Amino acid sequence: MKKVLSVGAAIAVSGTLAYSAEAASHTVSNGDTLSEIAFENNTTVQSIKAENNLSSDLILPGQVLEVNNDEKAEKNTEAVAEDGTYTIVSGDTLFEIGQKFNVTVSNLKAWNNLSSDLIFAGKTLVVSGSNAVQEPVVEASQVEEVQEVQEVQEVQQAPAQPSEQQVAAEQAAQEQAAAEQAAAEQRAAEQAAAEQAAAEQRAAEQAAQERQQRNQAQAQNQSTSASSNASGQNWGALAQCESSGNASVVSSNGLYHGLYQFDVQTWRSVGGSGVPSQASAAEQTKRAQILYDQRGSQPWPVCGSRL
Repeated sequence: MKKVLSVGAAIAVSGTLAYSAEAASHTVSNGDTLSEIAFENNTTVQSIKAENNLSSDLILPGQVLEVNNDEKAEKNTEAVAEDGTYTIVSGDTLFEIGQKFNVTVSNLKAWNNLSSDLIFAGKTLVVSGSNAVQEPVVEASQVEEVQEVQEVQEVQQAPAQPSEQQVAAEQAAQEQAAAEQAAAEQRAAEQAAAEQAAAEQRAAEQAAQERQQRNQAQAQNQSTSASSNASGQNWGALAQCESSGNASVVSSNGLYHGLYQFDVQTWRSVGGSGVPSQASAAEQTKRAQILYDQRGSQPWPVCGSRL
């Protein structure tokens, strides 16, 4: 518990001031407040409110208030102790207390180490500069409570240190996550390698197929040339003119097939089976020679001159 120290001469007020006990009336003007009316009539706001049965500080222009100033005079003489202090009563404000003792609100706050205008009934204020103290009087208990609350908050907000089990669990989780990431990367690399190998295999198969097709075309050309040489006709030249030397080609209308562009009826008339474009180049040349022996170059009116 902090105590208020008294320094130097005490302010002593003896006796009771004599004031008229007659009640006066005050007509409220624009801008009037209960504090100003109380000060002008040497009384308190609480006294005016009690005298006029007011439940709040709200007053209206033209309102007539009964003002009794003898209560204030007696209260002033009782309020000042011999050590220059004043005990706060309900309804007091720093402004009213300053008016009572002819001091400013700033002085009261400085003498009593107050950081705001908040005061409490029952607390003691220093009302003389010679009695000012260095420690706060009114707010001492509040400061101590605030400090205790801050200490409690600091304790509550202090981060808890993780236990060894928590540290071990976090480390295990991190290691597991790293292992899963490494496994995922390994799977991705293997998949990429497999896709690359498959692409290379497809490319090799395509190249082999193209080589086979070239070899087949070359063999057909050789077979056609050999047949030409054997019969005395240039079947290679005829095939080149009719089908560009392609034994499996089919015309756009679907009627003519192979090296010599047989239609199916003519093909079968010379002993062929199926469709010409599905027979070998040698078979097609053989059937063409039979047709030539029967009809000459007439079946090939455009390219027959190449024979």
